Amino acid sequence: MRPAYTVATVRAAEKRLLEQQSHEDQLMKLAAAAVADAASVLLEARPGAVLILAGSGGNGGDGLYAGAALASRGATVHALVPERCHEEALAAFCSAGGTVLSADALPNGSAPSGSTLLIDAIAGLGSARGLSGAALPLYRCVTSAGAAVLAVDMPTGVDADTGVCAADAVNADVTVTFGSPRLGHALAAECGQVVVSDLFLPGAPSFAETLAELDEPAAFIAHEPSVPTPFAWRSGEIDLPGGRASRPWPVGCTGPIVDPTPGARSDKYSGGVVALAAGSNTYPGAGILCATAAVRATPSMVRFIGDNSITSLLPELVCHPDVSSAGQAQAWVVGPGRGTDAAAATELRKVLAQDVPTILDADALTLLPRNTSLRQQVTKHPMTILTPHEGEFRRLYEATFGSAPDASDGWSCALHELADELNSIILLKGRLTRVTAPRQPLYSFNAGHSFAATPGSGDVLSGILGAVMAQFFASAPAASPAGVIAEVLHAGAIHAHAAAIAAETPEGFAPCSASQIAAAIPRAIARLLNAER
Repeated sequence: MRPAYTVATVRAAEKRLLEQQSHEDQLMKLAAAAVADAASVLLEARPGAVLILAGSGGNGGDGLYAGAALASRGATVHALVPERCHEEALAAFCSAGGTVLSADALPNGSAPSGSTLLIDAIAGLGSARGLSGAALPLYRCVTSAGAAVLAVDMPTGVDADTGVCAADAVNADVTVTFGSPRLGHALAAECGQVVVSDLFLPGAPSFAETLAELDEPAAFIAHEPSVPTPFAWRSGEIDLPGGRASRPWPVGCTGPIVDPTPGARSDKYSGGVVALAAGSNTYPGAGILCATAAVRATPSMVRFIGDNSITSLLPELVCHPDVSSAGQAQAWVVGPGRGTDAAAATELRKVLAQDVPTILDADALTLLPRNTSLRQQVTKHPMTILTPHEGEFRRLYEATFGSAPDASDGWSCALHELADELNSIILLKGRLTRVTAPRQPLYSFNAGHSFAATPGSGDVLSGILGAVMAQFFASAPAASPAGVIAEVLHAGAIHAHAAAIAAETPEGFAPCSASQIAAAIPRAIARLLNAER
């Protein structure tokens, strides 16, 4: 778990470190070395030429010094440089054998042949404007040909404080930043995999230590390099594909995240029972996917509210005709494919009345905006977890507050407002998943891929989350908010890894279905458990 800071804090830390340099550009060259190292790993995965888009300020200097390092290692490096740029970095780049491009010599945005890596070193923290001029057609040319994109500090066009993207913003595969992430990294999926390199000046606190001295974090990033990213980052070193994964750990969470492996005295109840009110005659698949995910994610009992026909597919399920007849459970999931009629609303009331940790997804989230009394019941409930996508979030926010949420800060304030008002944990789904709870910081989780963007994937996530919550509350009934958030992020990690596993074929990565994601859950859990050992 990495703390993320505002631009103002980062600027103050930079200023303090620059005052402690023993020679000019010392800090910039350290940053450039980290960029060059990351670029070298990307080039090892796909050899070719490097194209640098350099800006006029310090970010451009970082890129040009990195280009000089790459050229000295034998790489072919080209750079598009503005008329006004960091002169010392440009001189180092040219001296090392780098080639400066002329925009006039590249008609129609054509790029140097063989460019497999683009380094975006235009703006960093300094601009939220998108690409323009000669840089835009060059970017489009090389990315349309499949080149990887490495951004320095922040992708151009992504606001470093809000994560809001301008038109023609850079969409990075990897972003290398320094000391600790910026708040925008926690709010924008366009940053791709965020690689953090701490910078150390002799005899001075590191960049990360300086940031921590200056201010409290604005958010936290639970980065999970699960999948097909060119490399994973661990302990300040770049690991090639196949390196171990990592689990997210929120600040304040003590003790290990729950291991679902049965112990010597375990039985079908001890690991936490989850109950599911999912699926319907209209949408039977949602119930099947949710139940499959829960069964795959826990060795304990899974209760299912519905007829016994589903046991032909999942004989492990214990079926009950209604909520009242279901036995004890440590967590409930309500909503996937369940419907939005009066009967569904009544069922949701009955589940909430039990005061058991409850995940509300899909149709349950459609019911809440329509019904004030249901929202009031959620507010009074001791532990609800809402899992909206952006459309569901917007509708629920508008029904709660009577106005549209402000997206100008990447939904950050709106997430906190809704969590506080409904007294709930909010998990805003997407490639970049954001999680918060009343009086808690914002946590973000970048899956590193979009293979979970397929129908039914959310039903799988809710089943995983229900199973994980049941396990957790069976072992820690009086859990802290930070501990619960850790498990919510844990469920997201399982889902992200399962989608990556499902998408992998002997020939490479390909689209996958929700049922394939559900089938891959045991392997995803094993991957995470091995990462911890």
